[in-house]
Amino acid sequence: MFANRFHVSMALTACTLMSSAVLAEKQIVEVPGVSSVRLYADYTFQDCCDLDSISNGESTIFVGTCETMGGYCVSGKKVAVWNFELPSFPENATLLSATFDGRHNAGSSVVYYRGKWAPDSSLSYNSAINAWNYSDFVGTASSSGGVFSAPLNIDLSGGEFENDYIIMTGYNGGGMSFYNSGTLAPKLRLIVDIPDELCEGDVDGDQTVGVDDLLAILAMFGNACQPPCNEDITGDGLVNVDDVLSVIGLWGSSCESPGACCLPDGTCSSTDAAGCEDAGGTWNGSGTYCNFVDCPEYGACCWEDYTCTVMLSDECKASGGSFRGQDTDCDTTNCTIAEYNDECQDAMPAGNGSISISTLKATTSTDPYSDAQCTGTYLGAMNADIWFSYESTCNGMLTVSTCDTVTFDTDLVVYQGTCADMKQIACNGDSTCTGYTSYLETPITAGNTYLIRLGGWDANSAGTGTLLIECSSDE
Repeated sequence: MFANRFHVSMALTACTLMSSAVLAEKQIVEVPGVSSVRLYADYTFQDCCDLDSISNGESTIFVGTCETMGGYCVSGKKVAVWNFELPSFPENATLLSATFDGRHNAGSSVVYYRGKWAPDSSLSYNSAINAWNYSDFVGTASSSGGVFSAPLNIDLSGGEFENDYIIMTGYNGGGMSFYNSGTLAPKLRLIVDIPDELCEGDVDGDQTVGVDDLLAILAMFGNACQPPCNEDITGDGLVNVDDVLSVIGLWGSSCESPGACCLPDGTCSSTDAAGCEDAGGTWNGSGTYCNFVDCPEYGACCWEDYTCTVMLSDECKASGGSFRGQDTDCDTTNCTIAEYNDECQDAMPAGNGSISISTLKATTSTDPYSDAQCTGTYLGAMNADIWFSYESTCNGMLTVSTCDTVTFDTDLVVYQGTCADMKQIACNGDSTCTGYTSYLETPITAGNTYLIRLGGWDANSAGTGTLLIECSSDE
């Protein structure tokens, strides 16, 4: 079993390549960035070219060189930066290729990139500027139609990369905007060969020991056989009666490759389908790995009658319970407190005024939302969202704001109705406030119930602060 160090979103394409010694499975793994920023020169004091400031990465990140006119700075230098968390693989895996892929709006313009190994997911000013100034490798990637693919000179050793993370920078002095959201966001594309030794007696590699394997041995009977040689089961250099007896002794056995099994306690182990079923787990298929599967979290689940059960998060939510987080337990969880507002059904009742909030331990809800009512404000992933229930006290305008009052890039969505029957009426990603915080106004009616949803722009956006809710009457 490989350590379940993290879960990584990826696209997988697998094919089976036969050789005389092993079955080889080629996996194509696409790794998205965990965070992004832009380094830029704050030219308030006419310092155009010194990358002395940092801002969160938006849905597009513009980069370009510094410019002066008449001795005055008119544009500061800008560089895009991303941090990627690298997966681990089985010890016998071989990295066939690695590329840094993405899209921009500058046609055939080249992308100048730099890379630096990193120990963690942090993307502060110091880590970003170090990646730019003291990179481990540099290169230039050609583009076609705004699509670029930069080969990376990295390698695997014992299934691991040199470090757990890698920071990449992108730049073009002529100016370009990197697309930085959804499927267009930059990613690392890894093609990895993972050989799987043939099981004993399975000469033809069909995952069972039977007639075809015996016939293959008889066809080679009496011949010398140097490795790799599947017919020489005993490994003595000859195909002889010992190999025949070995196949007969293994007759009918299955050679199913192990795979990732999500267990009832939230952990993951590597086993075959039968072993996973015996353990009461959910098997993810032959050749899958615990690194790459998203097993449900395990923790306390609260019910409407305030009782508590420790169980898997997906089973809790499907049964109408309130999941209280990974590794929580019923001894320390108070189900009578409704302020754990991680899901819609646990929305915290809120009135007018400021509310202290934290999304640091929240999970991301699956409830639908859209940016149709706030296009151009960069509504993001609604990461680690929390919920509030607001009963209107006036006919007028509802204001919901995190403007300059939180520590992270926020998203806001407002619905009318209940969790079972809600209609989105307003949203906002980035307002005119600093720090990509949010502000919205929407008309409401006295006596109606509204749901307020607050989340982060991307997977790295979570934090603390205050949420303002106000109703201004028009009567």
